[in-house]
Amino acid sequence: RGETVEDVLEAAGLEVGERDVLVPAAGTVVEDGDRVALRRARQITLVVDGVEKTVWVTAASVDEALEQIGLRDGVVAMAASRSRVIPLDGFRLQVSTPKPITIVADGRTRRVTTAAPTVRDALIEAGIRLDGDDRISATRQTPVTKGMTITVTRISTKRFTATVVVPFATEKRPDASLYKGETTTLRAGVTGSARETVETVHANGALEKRTVLSRTVLKAPVARILAVGTKARPVQQSARQGTSDVDSLNWPALARCESGGNPRAVSSTGRYRGLYQFSMATWQSVGGQGDPIDNSAGEQTYRAKVLYKRSGAGQWPHCGKYLFT
Repeated sequence: RGETVEDVLEAAGLEVGERDVLVPAAGTVVEDGDRVALRRARQITLVVDGVEKTVWVTAASVDEALEQIGLRDGVVAMAASRSRVIPLDGFRLQVSTPKPITIVADGRTRRVTTAAPTVRDALIEAGIRLDGDDRISATRQTPVTKGMTITVTRISTKRFTATVVVPFATEKRPDASLYKGETTTLRAGVTGSARETVETVHANGALEKRTVLSRTVLKAPVARILAVGTKARPVQQSARQGTSDVDSLNWPALARCESGGNPRAVSSTGRYRGLYQFSMATWQSVGGQGDPIDNSAGEQTYRAKVLYKRSGAGQWPHCGKYLFT
């Protein structure tokens, strides 16, 4: 009888593995010129969307292997070229299938379907460029999964120099010549200035962080000095005394303290007026008409007595004590 396919292979020193495909079969008789095809089985470690499994194929190229596996659809993405030859000792093939995802970047929300295997690939496919400072919600090598949202935050850093105001401090000094609750400015405060080198970080245009990198004082501030009263106030008489008690008080002494005894005296601010330095609101509250300084000394004294009976000497916090001298 003639030679069989098995004889031909044996003569060529070729062994057929259990997963290899031999055409025609080993027992087939062949003649000169006949073609014998031996397709070697190759083991592929297939990773589809992150899920790994092992398959055997007799394909010589990646493209053929995809067809045998059932992933011939041209929209799948792979790390390897379709024309790559699969070695006999095996091959690892990563495949990504199309998935719907959302990309949020540059004020826009894009809903796309992509077979990109990683976040980096999906952003490149969408035409979104990243620089070294930009942030993304997942690492660049994170596998793309169905329904995921990739958020890009644009980061901009600026550095500049500015002159800023340095506020002054307030130094308080006890003063026994002032009543408790009274203060007097002994020295006005003066603001200073400084030159600062500042770094700002903006995320999508909004200030996220401000850091002062260096600071040089150009003009030192001058502290304000404030005298703070410590003297106890005198015990005031009842605000509801009889007319005879009110008349017996030392009204001329109060007038001298408040206005120097001048019925037409006006304070430097213009707010307090007359012998007893009424405010217009207080004057009107005790029945005064017009401006206190346009009224007689007697009328002003009468209105001052009405005020005393209603509210006591506390209406004149600095000079009320003279009523009792």
